[in-house]
Amino acid sequence: MRLWRAIWTGFLAFFSSLPNNIRGMLAMTVASVIFVFSDVVAKLATQFWPVAQMLTVRGVFALALGFAIVLAMGERAKLPMLGRPMMVARSLTEGLVSLLFMSALARMPIADLTSILMLAPAMIAALATVFFGEVVGWRRWSAIVVGFLGLLLVVQPGGVASARPGYAFAASLGLASVFGVAVRDILTRRLGAEIPSVVITLGTAFGSFAAGLALSTVEPWRDFSWMPVLYCALASALVTAGNFALILASRDVDLSAVAPYRYTAVIWSIGLGIIVFGEYPGRLALVGIAVIVASGLYLMHRERVKGARSAAPVPPG
Repeated sequence: MRLWRAIWTGFLAFFSSLPNNIRGMLAMTVASVIFVFSDVVAKLATQFWPVAQMLTVRGVFALALGFAIVLAMGERAKLPMLGRPMMVARSLTEGLVSLLFMSALARMPIADLTSILMLAPAMIAALATVFFGEVVGWRRWSAIVVGFLGLLLVVQPGGVASARPGYAFAASLGLASVFGVAVRDILTRRLGAEIPSVVITLGTAFGSFAAGLALSTVEPWRDFSWMPVLYCALASALVTAGNFALILASRDVDLSAVAPYRYTAVIWSIGLGIIVFGEYPGRLALVGIAVIVASGLYLMHRERVKGARSAAPVPPG
């Protein structure tokens, strides 16, 4: 235990010594790749079990792992922070996102859903006008609209959506999860720096576990078998690592510089979707994916331009 804590403490010390944005870029890239692998394993589990059962069992493993990490890091005294209103709100939001996303993942190709999730920057920009009264100019509104037009190319109402049973419903669940991701990211930025990232990660596990239990009241479980149990155990380890990396990527950084690195997930989701599930995106879907990514990257660029202008010194007189 002491050796593990020394190694982990040394790694965090080195990681923390990096410039904030460099640290955030690395963490966001790692988180994006890990989440795709976690989604692949979770999707495999849903081939055996319903979403409610998968989320609950995965949540049990994630909670056990999360508690073990908190204790190993000597952060037990910080556990009461889980009850803070902002932490509770983030955990519940994460639970809702897990429920929506996994329900969609069981019904549609992983590359399509990952691409829909890339609309989060557009959703954050739109929500900023509602919750923070931020003024969004015509360029950013245009990018937001273009991003959602890209979504139509991916989903293709009357085409792919009508040809695949349940696809349109799954896409709507995915779009709803985008809203949840945007709210979650905003809440993460508002958490106090005194709350350790491992405690926030544990709160994430609580939220996902609670969502699985809630869905279990209306979705019957199937008989246990070892294969989905192993999938859930592996998925819990991956999602815990991914959430920890994502939290590191979202704290004390310039999100407009860090967030574009989440788009690496699109490449991995396309590749793994083909290799593991034989899911080949159509040409229009690939165009839609490119449009969504381009829209998000442009929004990040405009955010950086805005930040640079606001940080510029005001000339005297």
